Amino acid sequence: MKNIWKKAAPAFFLVPFVLGSVGYIIEGNRVTDSLYAGFSLYFTSIVLDSYNIWIEIARWTAPLATATAILRIFEKAGRNILWRLQSRLGDSAAVYTDTDIRITFDNKTRVFYAGRNIKQTAKSHIIMLDSDTASLKFYEENKDKLRGGSVYIGLREIDYGLVKEKKEVHFFDINGAVSRLLWEHAALWRVQKEKASVVIWGGGHLAESILSYGLLTNLYSNRQKITYHMVGNESFQIKHPQMPLMNQDEIIFHAEKDSDSWDVVRKADMVIIAESVSAALLQAIAVNGRNARIYYYSQMAGDVGESLQLTNLIPFGRDADIYTDENIRREKLVEEAKRQNLEYAEKYNGEADWNKLGGFLQWSNISSADFGHVLAGLLKQNPELDDDILAELEHIRWCRFHYLNYWTYGEPMDGRDKDPVWRIHKCLRPYQELSSENKRKDKTVVAKIRKRMNLTKQWGED
Repeated sequence: MKNIWKKAAPAFFLVPFVLGSVGYIIEGNRVTDSLYAGFSLYFTSIVLDSYNIWIEIARWTAPLATATAILRIFEKAGRNILWRLQSRLGDSAAVYTDTDIRITFDNKTRVFYAGRNIKQTAKSHIIMLDSDTASLKFYEENKDKLRGGSVYIGLREIDYGLVKEKKEVHFFDINGAVSRLLWEHAALWRVQKEKASVVIWGGGHLAESILSYGLLTNLYSNRQKITYHMVGNESFQIKHPQMPLMNQDEIIFHAEKDSDSWDVVRKADMVIIAESVSAALLQAIAVNGRNARIYYYSQMAGDVGESLQLTNLIPFGRDADIYTDENIRREKLVEEAKRQNLEYAEKYNGEADWNKLGGFLQWSNISSADFGHVLAGLLKQNPELDDDILAELEHIRWCRFHYLNYWTYGEPMDGRDKDPVWRIHKCLRPYQELSSENKRKDKTVVAKIRKRMNLTKQWGED
C-alpha cells in the first residue's frame, strides 16, 4: 500500500488544479486564465471572481495539497540528514531492491530501503533487484558512487563458479541460503543411515542448489550410500556430465512424467519439492511419499500446505528466514572461514590476506568452515572417531566443491598442484591416493576442530 501511495501521490496533488481549472473554464473564463487561476489556488491566491462547486472544492483542497507536499519535503530532508549522521557513526546498510523484500538486521544497524537511489554514506550496499542481470548492471552503472563501502550482490541464476571477481564486491547466493538452512534442518548426518534415498523435485536453479549443498553437507561415513533422485531437472547433468562423488553416493535423473519418478517418491526417505507447485501436485507427492519427510518450498506463511491434514509436510524457504543479515553478510561464518584460512596459511605458507584470495578461494574456505559444523557434530556424537575417516570426509567435500565449480583432475605442466586458468588440480583424486603430506592437510582441519572442542588429538604433529 505504501508503494501504491507513492506512485499515486503526484496524481492526487494535481486534482485541485484540474478541478479549479475546469471550474473556471465552465464559468466562461479563457483557458489560459483558468489554468493560471487553478494553479494560484495552491498558494491561497484567488485571481478570478468566478464561483461554482468545482472551484470551491479546489479552493479548500489545493492548500492542503501544498502543505502536505511541504511536509513531505521536510520529512525526506530530515530522514536524509538523520541517515547521514547515523550511517557515519555506526553500522549502516542501504538495500536496493524493486520488491517489498525486508531484511532482518540487529538493532545496531541503520537500514535504508533506497529503491534505486544510491546512498553513498552507507557502510554496506546490498543489491537485490528482479534479476541477476539487473543487479549486475545496476552495480556497473553506479560502482563509482558505491566505492568506499562494502557491496553485496544477491544472485539466484548465475553459478558462483563462473562469476567474474570484482573488487570490493561480495556475492551472496540466495538459493544457497535457502539450501543451507534446509540441510541444517534436514541434516542426514544426525541420523546417519547407511543407505538413504532423497528425491529432489523441480526443474529450476533452486533444485540444483539444494543438490549441491546436499553433496557438500551430507557426509558422515565412509560406508554411506545416499541416492539423490533429481526429478524434472536435466540442467545439472548437462553442466556436470562427469561428477565423481568419491564414495558410494549417486545421482539419478528422472523425467517428471515418467512412472519411475513416482516409484522413487514412494520409496524415498526424504522428498524435497524445490519449486512452487499446485495444490494437486503437492497432495499427490505427499500422499505417495507418506513414509518420507516432505519438504516443500514456501516463501510465505499461510500457504496451502498448512491447510492439509498431512503431518509429513514441512515448509522451507520462508522469506523471513532467508533474508537476514547473517545469510547476506554472513559475518559469523565468514569470520570462521577467515580464521581457518589464516591458520592454514601460517602452517603451509599460503595467502594469509583474505582480500587477496579471490572469490573462489574465499568460498572454498567458507564451505570448509560450514562443513566444520558437521564434523564437530560427528565428533560430539562419537569423540573416538578415527581422524582418517573424518579427514577423508573433508577431502570428499573439498573435491565435490571443486567439481561443482567446474574443476577437474589434472596435473599442471609446471609441476604445481593446480592451474586456476584450466581449473585442474592434481589432488582431485580419492583420499587413499593422496600423498602423506596432502593427507596431513585434511587432518589439520580435523585437528583444529578437535582443539576447539577440547578433544584429544589422535595423530602426531611430526
